[in-house]
Amino acid sequence: MRVIMSRELPDDQRPRSTLSYFFREAMRRIWVSKRNSFVAVSMIAMSLLIVGTFLLLAENLGRAVGQAQGQSRVKVFFEPEATPAQIAAVSAYLGAHPDFALRRFVSQQEALARFRQSFSSMSEVVSQLDENPFPPSFECAVPPRAIAAPAFRQEIAAIQSLAGVEQVQFDWEWIERLKRLIKFINLVGIVTGGLLAIAAAFTIANVIRLTMLLYREEIDIMRLVGATERMIRGPFLLEGIIQGLAGGMLSVGLLLGAFVSMRHFLVPANSIVWGFLFNGFLPWPKIAAMIGGGMLAGLVGSWLSVRETGEEPA
Repeated sequence: MRVIMSRELPDDQRPRSTLSYFFREAMRRIWVSKRNSFVAVSMIAMSLLIVGTFLLLAENLGRAVGQAQGQSRVKVFFEPEATPAQIAAVSAYLGAHPDFALRRFVSQQEALARFRQSFSSMSEVVSQLDENPFPPSFECAVPPRAIAAPAFRQEIAAIQSLAGVEQVQFDWEWIERLKRLIKFINLVGIVTGGLLAIAAAFTIANVIRLTMLLYREEIDIMRLVGATERMIRGPFLLEGIIQGLAGGMLSVGLLLGAFVSMRHFLVPANSIVWGFLFNGFLPWPKIAAMIGGGMLAGLVGSWLSVRETGEEPA
């Protein structure tokens, strides 16, 4: 059995680095209790994996919102029976208003081609129809300052009332709804992950408590020879941190593997919807936050165990 230094040991017999001693002891105890440690690491990885899934979904939706905000557009759709004269009149009306002057006409054929490119899996369904279901339209690039103007809603209503116009859509309406959805997803992910992280911390606490019972005799001897509480508890605290670090890194690895696999094997080519959800992986700050969260859960769990033994740490 290893006996830790007494306060009376000569300087040349003391460990050169307290941290290296903590690390060696923590790794030794993790290996001895590897089954229990595996359970603790798995709990942290599962909780962080759930949090990471919500974060990844919100991150990609946020990127889609950011891209759409830079392309504020108003789409003016015509009725199926709209005549060329009515389309020309609407074009003249839009051209006379500076906010809608930058416009582009989208024919029925172009609208159909866009649909087939974006939703290739549904192109056969559209081909079975007797006629083209997509109406012609104007796409107007609107400056951001115009959207905030009080009179903008009245201008939209005026366009809606023109002959031949069936519907007027604004991109920023669904953007605002998407922003609310992103906030909700983040909230659900944080709450769910937080509850699981608490469960993981208590799991680590129980694992550390069992490990301390295995080393009870060694701990008693260390106290008898004068070892400080910091030297006794340090390896256990570091053990929890290492388990949390392993769980955090495992969760990031699993999330990255699932993300790459799904984008490679499941995402249809040229799909707008799937492209939003699998646009990119988490940025480095959020990855670091996930790993840091695992380490924090491990530290809290180990602290819950060691604080119950003897006097408070020095």
